[in-house]
Amino acid sequence: MSGPSALPSARRQAGLIVAVFALVGAALGVVGFVAGDWARTQFVTAATGSAPETFGPVFLALSVFQTTVTLLVVGPVLAAVLGLLSGSRFADRSAAAGVAGGGALVGFFCMAGLGLLGLAALSGPGTGQLYAPSAAVGPLLVAGAVTTAVGGGAGALGSRFVR
Repeated sequence: MSGPSALPSARRQAGLIVAVFALVGAALGVVGFVAGDWARTQFVTAATGSAPETFGPVFLALSVFQTTVTLLVVGPVLAAVLGLLSGSRFADRSAAAGVAGGGALVGFFCMAGLGLLGLAALSGPGTGQLYAPSAAVGPLLVAGAVTTAVGGGAGALGSRFVR
């Protein structure tokens, strides 16, 4: 293939990266909600034993925290994979880095927002120990910066393998 139609569109590549991040965020939000609701049912509302009112809410809080940490960890990994794939479409290293880094930046915050939205939907007995979503802003900003750097670096590396 030759000509202008064979050239990658920076906007389309960045949009693809953002869309994949958003899909992963939505999936983690749904799975986090389902797992949290299941944990709430098992360890708070249906719990028996010596101290279910103490163990259940703490266990639920740890489950929600674990899903949040998963969001933070998945960001750089996803940025690396998508950056390499997207970067391989560009001959210019700086264009590849900009597209992959920009897509990872916007995509990470879409993913994190959708994931936290699912977790924020948890309510009912035993949810008093859950952290407020605003408490995650600092770690999300750091993870977003790291994810952007990884995406940009992976995009630049990927440009060395232009198709």
